[in-house]
Amino acid sequence: MRPGVKNAIRTPVEELVSGMVIARNVYELESEKILLYAGSVLDSVTIFNLKERYNIENVWIKTDISSDSLKQQMKAEIDVHESLNTLKEVFGKDEETPITELTEEAAEQIDMLADDLLDSIDTDDNLLLKMHQLQSYDDYTYKHCLRVAMMAVSIGKQLKLSREQLRDLALASLLHDIGKRMISIDIIRKPSKLTSDEFDEVKKHPALGYRLLKEHGGYSQEVMNAVLMHQEKYDGTGYPLAFKGEEISYLARIITVADVYDALTSNRPYRQPWSVAEAEEFMMGGSYTHFDYDIIVAFLAAFAPYPIGGKVLLNDGRRATVINTTANVLRPCIRVENSDGTTEDIDLYNDFNHLTLTIIKNIK
Repeated sequence: MRPGVKNAIRTPVEELVSGMVIARNVYELESEKILLYAGSVLDSVTIFNLKERYNIENVWIKTDISSDSLKQQMKAEIDVHESLNTLKEVFGKDEETPITELTEEAAEQIDMLADDLLDSIDTDDNLLLKMHQLQSYDDYTYKHCLRVAMMAVSIGKQLKLSREQLRDLALASLLHDIGKRMISIDIIRKPSKLTSDEFDEVKKHPALGYRLLKEHGGYSQEVMNAVLMHQEKYDGTGYPLAFKGEEISYLARIITVADVYDALTSNRPYRQPWSVAEAEEFMMGGSYTHFDYDIIVAFLAAFAPYPIGGKVLLNDGRRATVINTTANVLRPCIRVENSDGTTEDIDLYNDFNHLTLTIIKNIK
């Protein structure tokens, strides 16, 4: 056993099963990008990606996990598949014929799924686990909507939304892209850049979704407005209404953040997913233009890119350990390792003597 690894065993990927817990960070073979942090709980999708996509042969697995904990994580995976089956029945897979209506039965299924999401945030911390279980190559619209709903609800919780607001947020998130199921699949899943005419077709999906819910769903105006406005940008350059700032539905502003983050960190036919840190830095830079700043703050609090205890590389070449968070999660408190063997604690957010010092990436 390697030094410093307690209660852990090096395990071949072929022997991994859902519910096992990673004991040491897992890194991509050809770079220093972190694929999984220590403490991550494995599921079937993650195990598949470790083996087939990243060619990882072995990982360190904790050996002191209780049977109750294992059962809880396996139940979380079962919950994910049940949720997917529900959405798949409502949306259909993207290759299927475009939908034209939302039946009463489908609306009831969405209502129940929204309630399940709210129950999850009240009873356990499995939302992130469930979300990551959906990151796979067969990335259909309904999977994207479920991931966005999980993230949006987590952000809404950070924003102290009421139970009623969280439920509307869950419903709107689950349905935000349903209008895409009324557009040709050849356009939606095109692996290359869309033409101007094709993009104009895609831009119709918020209004198509709004109309579908208005005609068949019986949803509140708050839910329908969030579906209609989720592609609006805070500076008014979005679509379909070119609303800006507080003209945009508050729930829509939350969904926009979750939607963009999921798009950046998901597999696409034309590019690899961005890392968590890369995506969050991009989104922080989009505050007040693409995104509502207050919602970005809540988002970053829910999905911190530099966890306490993690190792990072600085722009001056030094390595450091994250020792605490600050008001800006991109600039935490760190303990720097100097070349002479000494260490130095720096608050990247509040220490004005280190304004030019930045974190480049997570490392081993």
